[in-house]
Amino acid sequence: MSEWKELLERCSESCKAEDLKPYLERLCGEGFKDCWRPKRVKGSFKERYRWIQDLIDSGVPDGRARLILYVISRYLINVLGLSQEEAEREIEIFLENSCSKHGKCGGIYKSWIRSVLRGVSRGGWKPKSLDRLKAEDPQLYEIVKLVLESKGGS
Repeated sequence: MSEWKELLERCSESCKAEDLKPYLERLCGEGFKDCWRPKRVKGSFKERYRWIQDLIDSGVPDGRARLILYVISRYLINVLGLSQEEAEREIEIFLENSCSKHGKCGGIYKSWIRSVLRGVSRGGWKPKSLDRLKAEDPQLYEIVKLVLESKGGS
C-alpha cells in the first residue's frame, strides 16, 4: 500500500513514464510492455503519422482492408497506444467515412477487425510508411496519395 501512496505523491504534481515504470514492472512482471503503453505522442513523431489520421478522417474508395491491416491498426495500437476497444471504434469511424464519402460500404467484419487488432497488439509492429507502401503496394499507394491530395495533405 505504501508503494501506491508514494506513486500518488510523486505523480500529484507531474508524472512521467519513467516515474511509473518501476511500479508497473512490479505489477505486470515481464509483460510490462504489454501491460502498459504511453498514450502521448510528441510533436514531430506525431507529424510523421499525420497522414494516417487524415485517412481515418477521409475514408478511402478502395483498399480499406489492406489499410486497416498494415497501417491503421498498427498506428492506433502501437503508435497511439489505444486499447483494442478504442482502436476498434476508430476503425469503425474510418469505415463510416469510407462509406459516406466514397460509397464503399460493407464487407469488413468486426470479428476480422478484432482479430487484426489482437495480432497487431501482440506483434508490436509499426505502420507501414508511405515510402514502403509505394514500394510494396503501388496500387494502394496511389489510392492513398489521391485521397491525401484531395484533402490538401501530403
